[in-house]
Amino acid sequence: MGRWRVVEQLGVGGQGAVYRVEDIDRPGDFYALKLALYARDGRAEREVALMMTRAAHPHVVRFHGCARWPHPRKGWLGFVMDWVPGLALDVWAEKDGTTFRQLATVGATMARTLGELHDRGVLHRDLKPEHILIRESDGQPVLLDFGVAWYEGAAPLTTGPLPPATLFQLSPEAVSFLWRSSERPGTHYAFQSTDDLYALGICLYRATTGHYPFSEWLPLDMLQLAIVHVQPLAPVLVNPRVPRALSDVIVRLLAKNPAERYPSGAALDAALVAALSNEDAAWDASIFEWEEVPPTQEGGTPERHLLRPPRPKPSWTAPPPAPVQVERQSHGFRSLVLATAVLLLLLPMARVPPVAPGVHAPDEEWVTDVRVDPEPSRYEQAPLPARNQKLAPCTEGLEVELSGACWLSLRQRPPECPRQTVTYKGQCLLPVPKSRPVPTSVDGGTPDAK
Repeated sequence: MGRWRVVEQLGVGGQGAVYRVEDIDRPGDFYALKLALYARDGRAEREVALMMTRAAHPHVVRFHGCARWPHPRKGWLGFVMDWVPGLALDVWAEKDGTTFRQLATVGATMARTLGELHDRGVLHRDLKPEHILIRESDGQPVLLDFGVAWYEGAAPLTTGPLPPATLFQLSPEAVSFLWRSSERPGTHYAFQSTDDLYALGICLYRATTGHYPFSEWLPLDMLQLAIVHVQPLAPVLVNPRVPRALSDVIVRLLAKNPAERYPSGAALDAALVAALSNEDAAWDASIFEWEEVPPTQEGGTPERHLLRPPRPKPSWTAPPPAPVQVERQSHGFRSLVLATAVLLLLLPMARVPPVAPGVHAPDEEWVTDVRVDPEPSRYEQAPLPARNQKLAPCTEGLEVELSGACWLSLRQRPPECPRQTVTYKGQCLLPVPKSRPVPTSVDGGTPDAK
């Protein structure tokens, strides 16, 4: 494509595909090329304009130029950026040796970066762990993918009430607006800087606990209800290794009321820096516990396996809407209330008051104020799906369904499992990859949109 030789595909999102490319004029110099999936795509053109101007920042992937393919004027728009070798935030956090101090430092840098972008009138609007890469060369975070970003003066492109978004990263106020949108057709949600900071809180929760506050596998209606009505467990209750000060910051980031969150990226940066000043030894501990597994063959090297905490079960912070109000709502809202009854059966009924940042409650209170299932044996915990793994429904008679994903049960049995597999209930399970890439962000659409 022009002066760029395509080497390999790196990923596909809702609006574009990303490739690693080599500069033909300078062999050995590699970059990332993002190519729009649709010709004359207004979002791609807006992203190029943004990357060239207001989004230029030391912690934002750097822009190098653009071109069209296959026709230089009528083809699909593509633009070239730095290729950043490194790991996504959640994957990096699960790397052996990554500490809470390193994570909090990365979080502070991202908070400061977002704050500076917000001051320029730029909103990312699709922040998630895979859009924060930890650069391999220096450990610095780099923010990626401004495909659905917005800036002051940008042409509006959203057709539904919400911009394209990753559903389990939406803020409570965005979901509440979506519910009300059927009463006001044609209205669009005014995304705020607090939405970006809430999404950063989701990213930090995932990095510190190994889980999202609300399972990404929940049905859409139930996920929306959880975001609005359910208080996630504090990270320290999910992973006791988390420093209390860091847990407090994340709890405040995920407050249901945006006015209770940090007002700006600069304020969040200051809070994380202050938390880091604590001399608690937990800051320099590995984020997750690891176990050493003996080698399967004599003379082999022992392997270290991550022990992810069990998935949290949060509790309701507010009762579901009263039936008398439901009768006056749309069919879409009634379906949400019906899902409420199902969610109430799945979640503990104890009401958990939010833990205010800076309040150091005794450990006994943190344990007894919540209801959680007994911790399962670490060896019997169902494996979590891998990235790009095929989700249920699975092929009957061939694949095994666990944690909402598909696995192949191999003939080998523990301890003879290959490296790419996981061990569960005496089986070696191999993740089944997706047959084709799927969009990572979807249009929020209407309340009934799936």
